[in-house]
Amino acid sequence: MSGSLFDLVKRDAKRFVTSGGYEVDIEMKTPDNTLTINITGWAVKHHISFDSDGNQVNTKNARATVDEALLSSLSYPVRNAQQEVSLRNHKVSFKDSSGVVKTYLVRENFPDENVGVIVLILVDYKES
Repeated sequence: MSGSLFDLVKRDAKRFVTSGGYEVDIEMKTPDNTLTINITGWAVKHHISFDSDGNQVNTKNARATVDEALLSSLSYPVRNAQQEVSLRNHKVSFKDSSGVVKTYLVRENFPDENVGVIVLILVDYKES
């Protein structure tokens, strides 16, 4: 076995996100629509969340998890001038369980800079 245990963890995390059997096709677009890429990642949408008091509420919760190295390999702009992950307001599209493709905006991005994946918190996209 070559590499450390942590190298195996990183490899496995990326594999689970991009090709582990739970992946979905994801389209990502820059805010100015100048670049569109198609990748695989993990994306979910459900309607259970919690309010500030910890009570369960019926609210849409959508998110996607993507591999940063895969985005970079496709020349997709992931980091800003300060080298921080900066994907807010990028568009993310994927099919839900009914087969309907929905487009969302990235509201927040949470990079795991140890493993190399980024969790994108999504909100509905409304074309103007």
